[in-house]
Amino acid sequence: MKDFLSNSGASRIKLSNLDQENTAIWTSEKVQQLLDDFENGIIDIKTIKNSPFKDNDPVWKKANIVFEYTPEELEEIRRCKADPVYFASKYAQVMTEDGIQQITLRDYQEEIIRSFKDNRFNILMASRQIGKTVMSGVFIAWYLVFHADKNVLAVANIASTTKEVLDKIKSVFENLPFFLKPGCISNNVMSMKFDNGCRLIGRTTTKNTGIGFTIHVLYIDEFAHINPSYLDFFYRAIYPTISASSNSKVIITSTPNGMNRFYEIYMEALEKKNSYVPLRVDWWQVPGRDDVWKKMTIANLGSEEDFNQEYGLQFFSSDKLLLPSKDLKKIFKLRTDYTVPDWAQPVDNNLLDGFSVHPNFGKLDLDEIRYDNNFYVLSIDTADGLSRDYSVINVFKFAALPIKMLEPVKDFIKKETDIFSLVQVATFRTNQKDINEYCNSLEHLVFRVFNPDKVRLLIELNHKGEYVMDKISKNPDYWPGMLVLSKHTEAAQNWKPGLKLTVTNKIKFCERFKYLAAVNKILPNEFKTVHELGSFGKSSNGTYRSQSGNDDLAMTCVNTSAFFESPNFWEIANEELDRLPKEYLEEVHNRFLNEIYFNQASKYDFGMLNELNAGGVAKRPNTKTRFDEAYIEKYKSSIEKFYGKV
Repeated sequence: MKDFLSNSGASRIKLSNLDQENTAIWTSEKVQQLLDDFENGIIDIKTIKNSPFKDNDPVWKKANIVFEYTPEELEEIRRCKADPVYFASKYAQVMTEDGIQQITLRDYQEEIIRSFKDNRFNILMASRQIGKTVMSGVFIAWYLVFHADKNVLAVANIASTTKEVLDKIKSVFENLPFFLKPGCISNNVMSMKFDNGCRLIGRTTTKNTGIGFTIHVLYIDEFAHINPSYLDFFYRAIYPTISASSNSKVIITSTPNGMNRFYEIYMEALEKKNSYVPLRVDWWQVPGRDDVWKKMTIANLGSEEDFNQEYGLQFFSSDKLLLPSKDLKKIFKLRTDYTVPDWAQPVDNNLLDGFSVHPNFGKLDLDEIRYDNNFYVLSIDTADGLSRDYSVINVFKFAALPIKMLEPVKDFIKKETDIFSLVQVATFRTNQKDINEYCNSLEHLVFRVFNPDKVRLLIELNHKGEYVMDKISKNPDYWPGMLVLSKHTEAAQNWKPGLKLTVTNKIKFCERFKYLAAVNKILPNEFKTVHELGSFGKSSNGTYRSQSGNDDLAMTCVNTSAFFESPNFWEIANEELDRLPKEYLEEVHNRFLNEIYFNQASKYDFGMLNELNAGGVAKRPNTKTRFDEAYIEKYKSSIEKFYGKV
């Protein structure tokens, strides 16, 4: 196998022609005949001399035997070497509760194995019982089979966990077809050596683990649960042995266990501050696990805190996540790595340093964005910057959802405006700009990138939001209708620009966002945003926070729930309804609204349509409309007359 790996299997000599007796040259056919004779009692395999098995044990291939591959076997070796997922799906077998079984990889397992292959540094945060040891074992087995002269060190928090990892790897080796197996030189409880020059070493973590070894793959299981008294010493001592080689790999896997070194590495990976690729597998990604399963498991464990510790991927196990598993699963499927478009690359200035877009949005050039007829809502949250908290501009496109996305939430469609959603398309996130630099970037986006007539700004006022609003209002292209309105207190009668968060209404907006995300009216999809929302929840003292270190992206999503209560939403929705294709609206009515509208006592009153269209939010030029309670009630009354009371 080692010769094959180094020479790509090329040979002009048929090995069986070298020895007319064929006693020293093995093939799969000969090995299978030997095993059949043993099974049928014709021979005693334990007494055979010159067998192809190490110590006459049929599960292990003897080192350095001469083996002749068939063309089909050579092709399989090439395919397996190129693709560990193919290798795992076709040849990897492990022990399960039903005995030795061929592995059937789930989607997330394929993604993780490919990441292990393609990236030097991987850190996986995984729920209990998702198959992380199997995934890691299969990858390490693949690495040892298809590489030469490499050392793999597998460590864990305790000896039994390390042994479990090695047992999984050995199980894969034992059940491979003979032609794929490397020859085994030694096989001990915590180590193995193969004739292709590869070694597998298992250790528990101490301050000195791994020192003195040349390591090509370091696998650390349950990293967060390693004794904190020597975790930092261990990691600091072993890292140089990995970083010295450009081909080495580090794979860290663990469940969370408070805010320790695992937390720090994972959070920095999310922020792209280190070389690690952050990977995550939640409990709800396992088939058969839903909220009913969660409820039963909590009952069996005794508390939700225990569930969060074992399954919830929460660094603070007392927190209760805002979004349920069904909605987390949905937005994780939408999760996308945003890119920086060519027109936002820093050339002469860094106004858009920190700006990234959905790949589909990135296909648009500046003219196409500038003259786009769609509306965009920019959710704005400011911070101090200067290497501290992040200031964010979260950009959402106001869009009518496709019929296939309305179908799952049809029970919540009660009127035409329920077909509209805010879809995340871009983010601007920085902690390197002061407030003036941030305002310059915001102005550039609003007035130079987007069409200011089609932009609505939802500005959180709690931290320097008033300053941002004042700066924006001084731009010559500013007009009052671009500011999203809200009621600044519970008792307020008038609508005012901006959003003021209080302890009370923050909880309300969080719960409102939970509902709107469930019915597809807010669709976040950017990678970091989704991860923040995946760990965003209510703490034991009743406040909402993200366990991912920052919650700026999550909160700008939560704040958009206020937009759906504002008069700006009614204005935009009404205008967009006029632009939608007639065929689309007819299908919406036939599928979702026919029974609702035509069972009402008051049918469509098209005489009211003109009244409905006449009183929108302030339009250009700078004409201000007073948004008080009477105006909104009149507006809603007009809608009820037109649509019927629902």
